[in-house]
Amino acid sequence: MKPLADFTDILSGEKYVTVSSVKPVLELIKDYLSPGPDVTAPTASIKQNMCRVLTEKYSSPAIQILLRKATILDPRYRGSMEEACALDDVKHQLVQELLDLGPEGSGEGTSGESCSKAAGGNEDEPTAAAPTKKKRLSDLLQNRKARHLSQAQAAFPKRVQADAELTKFLQEDALDASCDPLMWWHYNQRRYPLMAKLAQKYMCICATSTSLGRMFSTAGNIATPERSCLKPHKVNMLVFLARNLP
Repeated sequence: MKPLADFTDILSGEKYVTVSSVKPVLELIKDYLSPGPDVTAPTASIKQNMCRVLTEKYSSPAIQILLRKATILDPRYRGSMEEACALDDVKHQLVQELLDLGPEGSGEGTSGESCSKAAGGNEDEPTAAAPTKKKRLSDLLQNRKARHLSQAQAAFPKRVQADAELTKFLQEDALDASCDPLMWWHYNQRRYPLMAKLAQKYMCICATSTSLGRMFSTAGNIATPERSCLKPHKVNMLVFLARNLP
């Protein structure tokens, strides 16, 4: 049972991507639980029942679609875990989801405006002029590259761009299993601007509810009977600090 405990610990993490590893881990568990020639009848029955329970747990069509999308969007697996017919279906669903995404805005302008609003700035209030800096050659070349990239993306229909991004992504070699998919998407989001949004949507999903149980345990340790007069917003802040401070 030690390997099963290891699989459970891996999928119960919350500091790394877990949802995309559910299908690969399930395949490993099924291989491990397959009865061998030297296994006794009671042990074989237990293994078969465990496989049946795991299969039924993830048999919902909605869960299967979610797991397939998450696995394909993980650069460690891409389409390696799916058969050809199932992969085509998920590709069509992903392309449709890419088409449903909102229009892309300019990253720098949007982030700048949001930072100003988040800081409490008002458009009507006069602000001190920032000191001008001399432009460097790298700045000019970067601006030219970004301008040409935006023009090239605007010249193609969104469906063509979505198909091209997905096809190019699936044709690349899978990463090593020890690599961090979030870091890969961070460094490659300019190459796949549409798919990077889908990766942000699916990669944040936790594979299990263990992290939620940990949070309730933390809240229980804070909101003790001796501290029953704490206001709800105080409890929320204390739980946040307890979960995020090193």
